[in-house]
Amino acid sequence: MTSPGVSLRKNHRGTYRPEGPHGFPLLVSALGIVFGDIGTSPLYSFSAVLAAIGHPSRLVIFGTTSMIIWSIILIVTVLYVGILLRRDNDGEGGLLSLYALFLRSGPSRRATAIAALVAIVGAALFFGDSIITPAISVLSAVEGLTSISPGLSVVIVPVAVTILVVLFLTQRFGTAVIGRFFGPVMLLWFAMIAVLGLVSVLADPSVLVALSPHWIVLLVAAHPWTAFVALTGVVLAITGAEALFADMGHFGRLPISRAWFAIVLPSLVLNYLGQAGLVLRTPGKIGHPFFGLVPGWAMIPAVVLATLATVIASQAVIAAAFSAVQQAGRLQLLPPFAVVRVSQHSPGQIYVPLVNLLLAIAVIAVTIAFGSSVSLAAAYGIAVTVSIMATTTVLTFFLLHQRRLFSPAGVFALVALAVVALFVISNLTKFVSGGWLPIAIGLVISMIMYSWRSGQQRLLEARRADHIDLDAFVSSLAGPDAPTRLPGTAVYLCHSVKLVPAAMQTMIRHQSVLHERVLIVKIMTGHKPFSTEARVTELGYGVSTIELEVGFSLPPKVPALLNRVAQARTDFKKQVESESVTQAGTEKQPQPTDAQSVADAVYFVSEVAPYPGENSPMHRWQRVIFINLMRLRPDLLNQYHLPRDHSIVLNREVPI
Repeated sequence: MTSPGVSLRKNHRGTYRPEGPHGFPLLVSALGIVFGDIGTSPLYSFSAVLAAIGHPSRLVIFGTTSMIIWSIILIVTVLYVGILLRRDNDGEGGLLSLYALFLRSGPSRRATAIAALVAIVGAALFFGDSIITPAISVLSAVEGLTSISPGLSVVIVPVAVTILVVLFLTQRFGTAVIGRFFGPVMLLWFAMIAVLGLVSVLADPSVLVALSPHWIVLLVAAHPWTAFVALTGVVLAITGAEALFADMGHFGRLPISRAWFAIVLPSLVLNYLGQAGLVLRTPGKIGHPFFGLVPGWAMIPAVVLATLATVIASQAVIAAAFSAVQQAGRLQLLPPFAVVRVSQHSPGQIYVPLVNLLLAIAVIAVTIAFGSSVSLAAAYGIAVTVSIMATTTVLTFFLLHQRRLFSPAGVFALVALAVVALFVISNLTKFVSGGWLPIAIGLVISMIMYSWRSGQQRLLEARRADHIDLDAFVSSLAGPDAPTRLPGTAVYLCHSVKLVPAAMQTMIRHQSVLHERVLIVKIMTGHKPFSTEARVTELGYGVSTIELEVGFSLPPKVPALLNRVAQARTDFKKQVESESVTQAGTEKQPQPTDAQSVADAVYFVSEVAPYPGENSPMHRWQRVIFINLMRLRPDLLNQYHLPRDHSIVLNREVPI
């Protein structure tokens, strides 16, 4: 059963995705959403390389330029565009989608635990990336003001902060309104950086020799330490690779691949070659080689366009962070924060108010504290490399489980792991000068995610310890001590269809009543993004269980889903897998899954209030984090879209 309210089509790989524009318009749209981050990396990556190595020789310039170009080719083109985009989870991409795809393959418990740890670390560093990207991107663009007048350096941070404040204030409106302008702006941006680079290359065609990777070998042989240190800046050229993979669900593989090969890759290569040629011709431009390519008459338009491009890049990363938080919540790695859907047609367009506020505070604080893109480069490198390393590691686990580790994709994944590990080691040399920031952010977020996961497991164990077998309870309904039956239908949300729900236990224990028709509903997060499946079991005596598996990119709208199940069982029984167990004396009773019964149902939910228990395997700091995270959860009625006038919430304290 497909997701409600979304038009779906079958793509060339047999999976489903939302309908959208095709051809060139889709390619241009992909430029605005997918490539904003990596497309603006020429603003700061070459500057970071030069800042790391000082005043370089011709060999060093050719060697480091070749390192940048071949890093883009190997990591972005081969690993991400060539391999990872083909490992989509029903059209969705990103580290957490790849992790969910790995879980679908049925790995062992040990492999699952290791992959979960890697996914937690990678996702935590991705959130660190989401903090640093807007800061370094906007700062690098606004720094172009110093090319107009050196005296404008004092306004760089205030202007950058103002832009960021406006950016975060507009998140609540989503990208639907302004999204149509993203693609054309980025198309103009890529045209500009390509032309600037081409003009510089034509002025000194000798720089084209940097396309040959043998310059990397020569650089390593002659200046091994310089080559090693240069990696701290080279890695910034592949920023946005993770966002490229994460935003796959919006457009699909083909538009992203075509945009990359036709527009983005050539533009980036030309611009980096142009910056290298400029530095060779005019060493005085070493501070800002990107804006050094811009002629004086075009400086103001170039700064404006660069600022627009970096705002678009920041918008894409922030939107990706919202999606990652939602996916992490559905995969039990973070609490399910309140989500606002800003588009009726695209389920992927969401706004998470609390996350937006926390991101805004963190980004603005980082911008003020560091004050320049060069200062942030060291922090950015570690966040990028660890995120890429985590994704490549999960990919390796997935290929190993499929017995394809020694396929071309598997072998290259191992090679990529070694290369990225070298990037990570080189960036650790920048720990004191800023590399500590993403590590600190990642450590805090990893502790939060690990504590939430551990706390959820403890709650599940506590529920199982105080359980009543559901089958045995249903059998007892024929006995003399059966509770009084009330007219109507009751829906109880549960964590296991094998046990009597906590709210139902409370009603029977204290009121000794049970509705005539009872639906026990378990909501499960599927490993597919946009699919919804239901399994209905009739237990007899008016009691039924329904297991709803909802795609991790969809909201769990319980009443709407139950209505669809009821309609499917009434009119389209072939679309819903059902198992019916009929007991004597129940044939004439109304079925709990009748459409009218579901429409008039009363919903019962149990609100869990954890408290520190004795002999808990969780550390004290974990329990403190988990209990406070539970307070951040959205209202259960809002989370499951339950009608407030037909819902009853029962509180229950559980030790952890």
